[in-house]
Amino acid sequence: MSSTRTDRLQSIGTIMALVISVIAMVTSIYEAGIMKSQQKSMVWPYLSVTEHYDSQGFGIKIINKGTGPAIVTSVQVDYKGIPMEDKDVLFDTMNPDRTFGYDILRNTSIANYVFTSGEEVMLFGLPYNDETQIIVDNIPKLRLRVGYKSVLDEYWYYDSEDDKNYKEEFKAKTEFKN
Repeated sequence: MSSTRTDRLQSIGTIMALVISVIAMVTSIYEAGIMKSQQKSMVWPYLSVTEHYDSQGFGIKIINKGTGPAIVTSVQVDYKGIPMEDKDVLFDTMNPDRTFGYDILRNTSIANYVFTSGEEVMLFGLPYNDETQIIVDNIPKLRLRVGYKSVLDEYWYYDSEDDKNYKEEFKAKTEFKN
């Protein structure tokens, strides 16, 4: 065999090895992207808020319908467009003549709370009576926004005004302390 033919075959082999290496690298990058999106979907939180009525009374529940934990970063509750700082201010504003105390209130603080997948938490709940009925009647005037993030530090927030989640960070003007 002549040296030019051998050189040509070696060059073709080298080029083929280089092409195969580039294809393998592109395939690996593509597969890594797929794996990253799968990992994100496995830890994707999705908060939802529902009004709950049963024999014990009325309540507002927050539910994580996602596949991963939701880490609450910020909570804002507005009544008639005014941010409320805590449940006392909220209930006094909704019913200035209220006399009921904490003994009838069911609530959970969600500041810095971590919702596991499928977990439901009662933000607050009240039994039915004449005093609490005024508050229940005013619930449509409430707006609840809950900022949360995934374990991968992706931020979302839930807004009860349109019952939607948005993929951006939310910081309350006035943090609601319940």
